[in-house]
Amino acid sequence: MVRLPLQCLLWGCFLTTVHPEPLTKCREDQYVINSQCCNLCPPGEKLVNDCTEVTATECLPCSKGEFLATWNREKHCHQHKYCDPNLGLLVQREGTLKTDTICICGEGQHCTSDTCESCTQNSLCLPGLGVKQIATGVSDTICEPCPVGFFSNVSSAFEKCYPWTSCESKGLVEQRAGTNKTDVVCGFQHRMRALVVIPITMGILFAVLLVSACISESPGKVAKEQETKILHPKAERQDPVETIDPDPTPVQETLHWCQPVTQEDGKESRISVQERE
Repeated sequence: MVRLPLQCLLWGCFLTTVHPEPLTKCREDQYVINSQCCNLCPPGEKLVNDCTEVTATECLPCSKGEFLATWNREKHCHQHKYCDPNLGLLVQREGTLKTDTICICGEGQHCTSDTCESCTQNSLCLPGLGVKQIATGVSDTICEPCPVGFFSNVSSAFEKCYPWTSCESKGLVEQRAGTNKTDVVCGFQHRMRALVVIPITMGILFAVLLVSACISESPGKVAKEQETKILHPKAERQDPVETIDPDPTPVQETLHWCQPVTQEDGKESRISVQERE
């Protein structure tokens, strides 16, 4: 009879250990404390005091330069990220009470990690490689080899692979094949080259001879004209000038040996005695 109560006590302790009291279940925006559910603090606020049977959870907003992005029971807010310009970082978006500051890298650089703690220069695609994806503020340049029929002869963070030149479309023939680093070299066929070069050469020679002839003819002609003027000077042509006497004196005619003689008026006609005899 004594052993029976003792066995019941042992079985009771065993069952209590195997089947504990069920846990308290709370909503997603709550947490358990002292077997009761307390509300979490909303984003942008931190926990000051837990709830009790008679009081609710006490929260306070974060200070300037701090933030909390999720529902929480944190006692302290997180500091905003500092975008250090000495590391090449720039502020893309200022932080708020609910969001952190977002940093990016300057032009020609990208972040070294997802958190963008520092920056590094964008990679260049070397000759023979083209740019598949241009670098962004958070990712580096992605390069790819130039396929057959394309080439790239520069180191660039922007240039893609370019197709080889089509010689046939230009009426030319291929003189040197292209590679992934060089373009095709086009040229004329030998016969076509002669048909093009000969007329050009003849035109140049004709122009040179024409200019030389003009230059040599001009000085000789001038010298010849000067020599002719020296050897055969020409009297200057003068137009006859009619002189009009302002006060004409009247004249009269007399006979001299039966020939009329003009004599000025007022003057006596003097005929020598010998002539009269």
